[in-house]
Amino acid sequence: MKNYTLQIHKALFSLKQTKMILFVCTFLLSLNMHAQKVAAVVDSTQIKIGEEIKLSILVEADSTASVVFPEGDTLFIPLELLESYKADTIKKDAKYNLIKKYGLTQFDSGVYFIPKQKILINEKPFFTDSIRIAVADVPVDTLKQKMFEIKSLVSVPKGSSNWWKYLLIVLGLLAAFGAYFYYFVFQLKAKKKKKKEAEIPPYDRALLQLNELDNSTLLLKSEYKDYYSELTNIVRQYIEEEVRIDALESTTEELIRKIEAQKDAGYLDLKDETIRNLKNVLQTADLVKFAKSKPDDAVVQADRNLVEHIVVETKEAIPEISEEELRKDEEYKLRLLEEQRKKRRFRNAAIGIVAMIIVFGGLIGYATLSYVKENTYIGHSMDDLIDSEWVISEYGASGFTISTPKVLKRISPIKVPDSIASQFDSQMFQYNSYLAPFTINLETVTFKEKTDITADKISEKILRQMEESGAKHIVVKYDEYESPRGIKGLKMYGSAVFNDVENPLGTSQKRAYEVYIFQEGVGIQVLRFAYTVKDEEAEKVLDRVMNSLAQIEEPK
Repeated sequence: MKNYTLQIHKALFSLKQTKMILFVCTFLLSLNMHAQKVAAVVDSTQIKIGEEIKLSILVEADSTASVVFPEGDTLFIPLELLESYKADTIKKDAKYNLIKKYGLTQFDSGVYFIPKQKILINEKPFFTDSIRIAVADVPVDTLKQKMFEIKSLVSVPKGSSNWWKYLLIVLGLLAAFGAYFYYFVFQLKAKKKKKKEAEIPPYDRALLQLNELDNSTLLLKSEYKDYYSELTNIVRQYIEEEVRIDALESTTEELIRKIEAQKDAGYLDLKDETIRNLKNVLQTADLVKFAKSKPDDAVVQADRNLVEHIVVETKEAIPEISEEELRKDEEYKLRLLEEQRKKRRFRNAAIGIVAMIIVFGGLIGYATLSYVKENTYIGHSMDDLIDSEWVISEYGASGFTISTPKVLKRISPIKVPDSIASQFDSQMFQYNSYLAPFTINLETVTFKEKTDITADKISEKILRQMEESGAKHIVVKYDEYESPRGIKGLKMYGSAVFNDVENPLGTSQKRAYEVYIFQEGVGIQVLRFAYTVKDEEAEKVLDRVMNSLAQIEEPK
């Protein structure tokens, strides 16, 4: 059974190849009979979703001719290019028959057209016909399947493709707040440790700090500067807390004078020898810290013992404080600590609140700015337009297809009363950005019967509209235009000072403008651009839009 099925598939594949070869041969014969040079054929006009279809471009040219086939992923839109195969060459007399194949597909069901393709032969353009392709997903029996009326257009919420950006922002915020509170917890631990040390009486704390200094490795590492800094800070802090003088911020000479003044006033019964010893230790510390002096180990040990002796002597030299004064002093310290604690709590809370306001305010501002850009005429900057994800859309009944940085929004045309028979169907689409500034305007007009309206008449009407709307200093130039895909039309371009009353940034703006008028049968498309004069980025956007231009029409 499997062998039988395999034989059937091989037979079908062989039949398909045979049909393709016969078609190519027929085409080559027709080239000689009808003197055609360029044509395009496909191996099938009906495929399933995702199935590859091969487009063959057939060219007859002299053996010395230069032939350039189309290349690029966007040339076959709305179909997707899977692969561009190498060109085959068949020599016949003094001519070559070239066959260039492309693998195409489409992942949505519907009816599509392969656009006209431009082939250069000796730098002269030749164009193929557009080809209709039907893409089906599941066959449907229309005789049994119940049919329904076409639903009207409804607005749908726009899907966000930038969710990962918001995720990164949220993760960054969580990390920032986590780091802040982590630091805050460790800061609290350090404060608690200092608080416990502060609860120890100054005398006992000074002796404890001297013992910790003895157990340190500063002397083993010969870090005399750090050792003497710690040593003098211990004695200075003790004197400041017990004697109540500014010792930590005073120089050696200032501190000695303050101690002598306390002694002369009778507040401190300290021996002169003790004061001299303190002065000698502080001077030695100054030499070590500022003159990079390196004392002997014996001197270092002697200074350490002198500091402990000074602490003990100072403790004994301080007059006894009455219980009432001690109680008042304790109450003052408690009030001072409570006030400092409240200030710290208020400061930390204020920092956290301000940080949250800044962060969430930034998020709200970013979201608001994005909404304003997408939903108002303020619009996007040129950098936003260039870097955005461009969209390909089809406009009008005649299949006018272009790629734009943003979707062109439909503008409601002026309604004609039902009693008046309308001779045409008009649709208008626009994107406008005052921030760039940049404007794209597309109008498609389909007449119900052939008309004598020409591109020249339309350009004259556009010029009158500009004058009636208040445009001044209008410079107008005309030229014939042909797109990379062979769509021909009239180009009207120049500059003018436009009077835009809706512009929130000003009413009179000098702009460059370009108008392209295309006429196909009973259909007319008018594509307009307006941007700042000599804006290179705007010109790049315009060129990219025009290079994507495609006009789908039924093959004749």
